[in-house]
Amino acid sequence: MLIKSQPLDPKAYKKLGLDDIGQHKEYSEKKIQSQYIGKISDNLLDRSEKRRFGFKRRLGLKWREIKDTWHDTKHTVRNHFKWRKTMRSIRPWEGFDGLICVMQTHLCEYIATEEKYGHSLDKYKNHKIATAKETVELLERMKDPDAYLGRRREKVKIKYPKYKSLITKYENGGISSSGDFVAQGNGWVGIDAGKDPRKGYFEFVDGKFELVNSPHQIETDRLLTEITKYHEEISNTYIEAENDSDNDFEMLCQLLKENLYSWWD
Repeated sequence: MLIKSQPLDPKAYKKLGLDDIGQHKEYSEKKIQSQYIGKISDNLLDRSEKRRFGFKRRLGLKWREIKDTWHDTKHTVRNHFKWRKTMRSIRPWEGFDGLICVMQTHLCEYIATEEKYGHSLDKYKNHKIATAKETVELLERMKDPDAYLGRRREKVKIKYPKYKSLITKYENGGISSSGDFVAQGNGWVGIDAGKDPRKGYFEFVDGKFELVNSPHQIETDRLLTEITKYHEEISNTYIEAENDSDNDFEMLCQLLKENLYSWWD
């Protein structure tokens, strides 16, 4: 895909010094003085031609040079302040995180500029802004790969009770957490993790968490079935999260392919 011209908003013609068909008035309104085959620089490199430049012409060229230098300096200073937060956050050993951060910052700058100063017709301008915003949202999700799994797990967890874990403290000061349990009567129903996983109805016997006979086995079986289903869904979240990430990568590639050369004005 190559860069293509975009229809201009009619209000922009006067601002850009164009006539009603999009040509620069500087050239379209002048009568032809002479013509030749070659390059524009061929004429400028001719010293005899340079000597013919009047004072007004030389002053105009110098003024244009000063304006270009001023604009370069102004944007350099502006970029220093606009990009200082981004530049502070980038580290040379970072790969995706640094690249994504730079892309986000630039696209946000582009969106703000396009909204305020864009010259394209509203149809094209709105499309450019919408696709750039969609890309920024995608990049925000991709910036934290672990969040894909976190979001999927959260969707599963809100469908089930808030299961608690068995916390074990050891004499050497260590501490561990294992299993998923939900209260039932005076005890707990759940599945204990570890080398020898246990599941069923538990109570604390002499300070230790032990399997005992359930006072209501039907309810215990129902809760165990629910916990087992919860474990299955949690296990599937990794695959689902990976699919979410892959889909975002594909969408990003599609957005860049279709719009990268359109994000200009």
